[in-house]
Amino acid sequence: MHKTWWGEEFVSALEGFIDSGRLQRGKAYRSDHRILKFDIGGSTVTATVRGNTNPYFGVTKEPKYKVSLKFTEISQANWKNIIKKISNNAGWLSKLMLNEIPKDIELAFTDHSFLPNSFKDIKASCSCPDYANPCKHIAGVYFRIAGILDTNPMLLFPLRGIQADDLHNELKKTELGKAFSEHLSIPEDIDMEYEAQLFTPIITSNKTQKHTQERFWNMPQWNLEKQNTENIEDIAASLIKKQGDYPAFWDRSNSFVGAMENFYKATKVKNKKALL
Repeated sequence: MHKTWWGEEFVSALEGFIDSGRLQRGKAYRSDHRILKFDIGGSTVTATVRGNTNPYFGVTKEPKYKVSLKFTEISQANWKNIIKKISNNAGWLSKLMLNEIPKDIELAFTDHSFLPNSFKDIKASCSCPDYANPCKHIAGVYFRIAGILDTNPMLLFPLRGIQADDLHNELKKTELGKAFSEHLSIPEDIDMEYEAQLFTPIITSNKTQKHTQERFWNMPQWNLEKQNTENIEDIAASLIKKQGDYPAFWDRSNSFVGAMENFYKATKVKNKKALL
């Protein structure tokens, strides 16, 4: 099970033209224990996959198989037409510039498909004796790619012939892209501001208390649903959204953006009077 819809969509696209039974065999071959080396260069993925010993067939030494996947690139001329369509759709453009994949992005690929939909879109090979496509080693690499898409959904663009940075640069040249990039032009690194005391005082009806570190980390759960959230404006939080739902440092199953949105909203509700 993948964390994002995009990882699932990639596997579903493969199942559209690959025998699902053979593809599912690869799940056991997607781990670091099996995939010893993994590299992506342009539209080519190469991997070294650990096989099994099988004395019955005379395989007494653990084999290591070489897997290669070559994705068919969309030409630069066709990418220009695709980018033009994306540039005329504010929803597509804004999500892509935040490194998110719109669910209906395939509509921008009129004469092509973004996700692979036939064996013509991927040339796969493996050095193992199984000549079927995919063998379990190739399928394992497919699942590794799907897993990477959870944290890096923009990966499929270079596999299809355009780097994510080049796509962003082309989008920034358009009227919509220029306006949106100006909205996102906030510093990646923000200097921390340290106050004289580490914990904000709590003002109660009869006395003022200071937070201790223990008190801070053991605060009761904030119930946002019971609070009055009327007239509370949404916070853009562009820097947070740039990270995506599952950035590399986020090892939880819930969305990072969703968690931060709840945190921002709870903070604003709790400090509503101070912000007026």
